Amino acid sequence: MPQPQPYDFLSLVQGIMDLQELLAKMTIKLNYAESRLSQLESCHCEKTCKANGAEYRNNEMWVEPENCRNCACKNGVVECRRIFCPPTNCSADSLPVSVEGKCCRKCRLKCIYKGKIFSERQRISMESCRECKNGMMVKVTENCPALNCTVNEQILPENRCCNVCKGHDFCAEGIYCGENSICKNLNTKAVCECKSGYASIHGDSTYCEAFRLQRQPNAGLAVAARYNVDQ
Repeated sequence: MPQPQPYDFLSLVQGIMDLQELLAKMTIKLNYAESRLSQLESCHCEKTCKANGAEYRNNEMWVEPENCRNCACKNGVVECRRIFCPPTNCSADSLPVSVEGKCCRKCRLKCIYKGKIFSERQRISMESCRECKNGMMVKVTENCPALNCTVNEQILPENRCCNVCKGHDFCAEGIYCGENSICKNLNTKAVCECKSGYASIHGDSTYCEAFRLQRQPNAGLAVAARYNVDQ
């Protein structure tokens, strides 16, 4: 049996020293990793939400009047609810009207002109153009543009003082409709119409919410039931 040589012993010692050095380095790294893990476990990382190009903190709330809803950030998830509109209960001398940028209608003084009732901002064109403002029909002076159509091809739109050509694109004038509705041209005006699968909110098709078919217990017919898709 061959006898171990001195260099074999030195090589073994060197190997043991290398292992000890490696063990020391691994111990340092392990201690650092455990320290970092402990810090992460004790750290409360807030989950934010992104909506409408903005970032919101957890439990922060905001209003989206253009979509007729209140929203909140809940642990990184955006939750929205339809804005509740209380009954208007307008007095006898006022009428509920839609206010631009507002989901709920407001009471405004009505006008009585030649035996007819008009709501705020409603116009009529007879011998002159008049508009209902603060309970009074005031005369409106408006410079009507020249039209590129014959007189027989002209119409007077609803709530306007100036004629337009038949087939006029009222939607191109910037009529606002919510994200779940679309603008539709009629003969004398533009209206908002709910997209397929959606129903109007508060009787105003400017704002619409989703609905689905539900089958009533002990009934053979399915009925449409409104629900908030964000709930």
